[in-house]
Amino acid sequence: MNLIKYGTLATVMILSQNASASFWGKVKNAFNDCKYSEQEYQETLQFESLMTPKLPEHFSGRFSERDFMNKPWMRGFRYVIVINKSEYGSLAQTMRVYDNGYLIHQTKVSTGREGFELRRKSKECTGAPAKSYWSQTPTGFYTPKYLSKDHTSSSWDSDMPFAIFFDIDNGLALHQVHSKYKDYLGNRASGGCIRQDKETAENLFNLVKETEGAVVPEVNVDGTPVLDEQGNVKYSNQQFWTNSRTGELVKFNTFSALIIVENAP
Repeated sequence: MNLIKYGTLATVMILSQNASASFWGKVKNAFNDCKYSEQEYQETLQFESLMTPKLPEHFSGRFSERDFMNKPWMRGFRYVIVINKSEYGSLAQTMRVYDNGYLIHQTKVSTGREGFELRRKSKECTGAPAKSYWSQTPTGFYTPKYLSKDHTSSSWDSDMPFAIFFDIDNGLALHQVHSKYKDYLGNRASGGCIRQDKETAENLFNLVKETEGAVVPEVNVDGTPVLDEQGNVKYSNQQFWTNSRTGELVKFNTFSALIIVENAP
């Protein structure tokens, strides 16, 4: 009976050109053993959480608009994007966008849940990440590495429109929130990325994209500038990333945008 039911359901959806990824995920889960038993869940959760390290936090301070004067190198970026991932406080779960030192936009966002995400039971299943991890949005200073207008998350099988990737090692980006999660903006609710409303995500994507190839300061993730042998701030129109799995050195263009993630109640 179940086989007939699922076969009929799948056939109907094959004929529909509007079949959603979420629906196909449910179909896949129906045909596979995708639900942990209570004992399996507790045992797997305990083991995976102990074996999975948390991401490091790189910046313990707080951004101030005075930094544009106290840290002159910061003015080398056209846009400075400040995300406050705190759970509490007047600026908690907000993003502020500065253009040449002037605040042009402030809005609610959702950063990581700051909890543990248990992997899906098998690779055929959906609704959970392929690999266990801590859903953090780590603090630090970042520059956009690449932009992807119509990105899809392979980990969560979810769309990530207008993605601005800033932490490739952990697959973290600023991107548009899925419609079913838009009411969570202003709260910790993501798997680690920074979710924004549609209008903000599209506008910010376009603003950053227009600055591609700009000569900008090189910045360490702890918020200090990279210095040359003479002690001067280094500027470049290229940036590099080493693939931790293959050791391959990957080159990216620069963008005149600095992303600061803080945790400041």
